[in-house]
Amino acid sequence: MPRRRDPIPRARAAGHWLLGIFLLGLLGAAVVSAGVILWETLDFRQVVRTSEVEVGPLPAPEPPQAPASRREAFSARLFRSERTGALFPDASHYPRSVARWRNLTESLGGTVVEIGSLEELRALSPEDLLVLPEAPCLSSRELAAIRDHLEAGGSLVSNWAVGARDQECNWRGWQTVAEFTDAAEVRELAVREALFLTVPGGTPLSPGLDPGTRIEFRPAPVLAFRASGPRVYWSDWALNPAPDESGGGADVAATVTRTDSGGRTAWFGFQLSHAATPLDSARLDRLVQNGIRWAAAQPTVSVAPWPEGKRAALLFVEDVEAEHENAAVLADLLKDLEVPGTFYVVSQLVKEDSELARVLSSAGEVGSHSPDHKPLAGLAQEDQRARLLQGWTEVRDWTGTAPLGLRPPEEVFDLNTLGVWLEAGGSYLLATNQARTGSPEVYYVEGDQIVVLPRLLKDDYNVFVQDGAMKADRLTEAFLGGTEKLRSIGGLAVVATHTQILGTGRRLEAIRAVASTARSQGDWWIAEAREVAVWWGRRARVRLSLTETESAGAEADPFALQEEEGAHQGTGVPLMPLGGSAILVEAPADSGIRGIWVEIILPEGIGTDFTPEVGGIPVSFTATDFGIRVPVGDLEAGERERITFR
Repeated sequence: MPRRRDPIPRARAAGHWLLGIFLLGLLGAAVVSAGVILWETLDFRQVVRTSEVEVGPLPAPEPPQAPASRREAFSARLFRSERTGALFPDASHYPRSVARWRNLTESLGGTVVEIGSLEELRALSPEDLLVLPEAPCLSSRELAAIRDHLEAGGSLVSNWAVGARDQECNWRGWQTVAEFTDAAEVRELAVREALFLTVPGGTPLSPGLDPGTRIEFRPAPVLAFRASGPRVYWSDWALNPAPDESGGGADVAATVTRTDSGGRTAWFGFQLSHAATPLDSARLDRLVQNGIRWAAAQPTVSVAPWPEGKRAALLFVEDVEAEHENAAVLADLLKDLEVPGTFYVVSQLVKEDSELARVLSSAGEVGSHSPDHKPLAGLAQEDQRARLLQGWTEVRDWTGTAPLGLRPPEEVFDLNTLGVWLEAGGSYLLATNQARTGSPEVYYVEGDQIVVLPRLLKDDYNVFVQDGAMKADRLTEAFLGGTEKLRSIGGLAVVATHTQILGTGRRLEAIRAVASTARSQGDWWIAEAREVAVWWGRRARVRLSLTETESAGAEADPFALQEEEGAHQGTGVPLMPLGGSAILVEAPADSGIRGIWVEIILPEGIGTDFTPEVGGIPVSFTATDFGIRVPVGDLEAGERERITFR
């Protein structure tokens, strides 16, 4: 594994550089100038050796709550093609795939009947949901029967190369995929060694998946087409769109549509069997189930990712390391911009500077960056306990406020780090999460909850040291590009800097540019890191329940009723036709939560006379392309609120 490196210029290291300059003084001013440049741009993590330690794998973070369901029966016809089955070299592949699609459909309340003939296709009712799993080989008459079903108001779920071959499995082309997806052009992506798709927030395929969830596939042929706006898209490891290499810009990996005749379609550009790991397979199942719900006209409701219905969250953070006095300059700038900041201090470097403690505390939150900036991950629990408790105590004594946040050195952590920081009194970490998701992650250590806030944007170290940039404008470009990516996903954007790199000069303009842009866009939640961690941890424990309006105020507990019926509780529930229904929202039993909104996906549209009420009072709502977003407001610990519709 790569050597762990220390980003802080130590006093002895600085002395070595000064001694070198002295000994080479005969080389003149050129060497002195080069030394200055070297000091500003050299990666000290590459020249200061530290012990190499093996960091074991972390346990998987707690998955987002799956959509809860009170099963509502719908009719599904699953088309099974023996011709398609013969196309695959592995004779067991197609039967396994059909069985998986059947199980996913039945898990949502679908009554599944398998069909396999032209006559059965022609006999479909508009109320029947047609499921075409991995069906490339379709005759012209079968395609005509499917079109008739759609034109009559029926709905369709399909995947991969549907209809790309004729009844003899000879090549036909991508026109059927394009027809079923309303795509202008469909492309097959070249087989990639690293194949990922990313799920943004706010689409009908998103419930039960946090914004920016990344799903990895084994190398395999997949399909894509080009579209703008929020979409499930093929991406690279870092959640950047990765369209087809031919330059067509096709990156859509899955989509849903409404037909002109009142039906709905869902399409997935891949085979379900190609997920890379069991966790990826579970996430893929949720994605596909959301598409089936859409096509089956089952609305869903989920807690919006961010308070007050904001689109994304934004943090300004700084590691207070060498040249720690520079942090005061950033703090003053953030106060002038009227945005909060979060500062993670190497406590041994700052504990004598009481004025800096006052300045940073007045600008936002102060957390720990360890006492000495030596890596923690991989160390024994007792070693981590001693150092983390020292850092926690020194920050508390320095500022007068106990720190909740830890930014572990080198941005790496392990299970010991999580558990010991909880013991010390902390509640969250800010680190890298290997781009698993663009949103915070929730872990449980011996029953206690801790949140990890991921950094996905390039920071000033990446720009000036690793990329070798010389101009301050490059930092502005990196920050603006990164924040826009996270805004489009609906995730968490962390703008991170270091005192010895950001400095006090023109590089600070990057912070001003991001704050100005975010304010003009108006849909960011700009917060301290601890506020984001608290919100995300509590949001994960909000419960939703669907009940009939007549019984919503009855003595029977709807949550207990769902548990008796075997339904899974979660942050999203399928919603039956809205008239006569109520959504109950319940805060965690031990903590209140502020600014809750819910997102409701309505496959059949909003309709005309539609008014949501919260606690019996009509509220303004926001219409989206796929449904509505309703403000619930603030809830105290254990409090419930009811949303009804008229």
